[in-house]
Amino acid sequence: MEITIRKGLESDLPALRDILNYYILKTVVTFEMVELSLENRKTWFTQFSEGGRYQLMVAEKKNHVVGYAASLRFHQRPAYAPSVMTSIYLHPDHTGEGIGEKVYTALLKNLKLTQDVHRAYGLVVLPNPGSVRLHEKLGFQVAGVLNEGGFKFGQYHDVRMYEHRLQ
Repeated sequence: MEITIRKGLESDLPALRDILNYYILKTVVTFEMVELSLENRKTWFTQFSEGGRYQLMVAEKKNHVVGYAASLRFHQRPAYAPSVMTSIYLHPDHTGEGIGEKVYTALLKNLKLTQDVHRAYGLVVLPNPGSVRLHEKLGFQVAGVLNEGGFKFGQYHDVRMYEHRLQ
């Protein structure tokens, strides 16, 4: 299985939107509630840079985008600037193939090279054993739990926060 990991391109946005929309509409792993448009993803894409805090890594298999990992703004207040929130999504037909580990590892490696990032945080809606395993395998540590931190599909869901110490 040949997997290519590379920086995200604007031309990837339709595939990335479709991947995330699957999780928005069918699962609780994201607390987004409304299907995203291509225009929304174009605006989202403008935050990423080659070597800054906010990066987008894409996984390709046989020239098709099958997943991504991104670092995003953690919080609005300026003192949080050295911290980023991470996000990872895989096409539902390509989970359990090791792609998540490869694309997330590439993102973390790039963030470690960035002097601007001190901590990376990941939120995992529970239960999600695959995401829990991935975060723990990549060196994230549990930073806490938001008990009933979100409400989707008619019920409350706990959210575990993971922390990765980059510096």
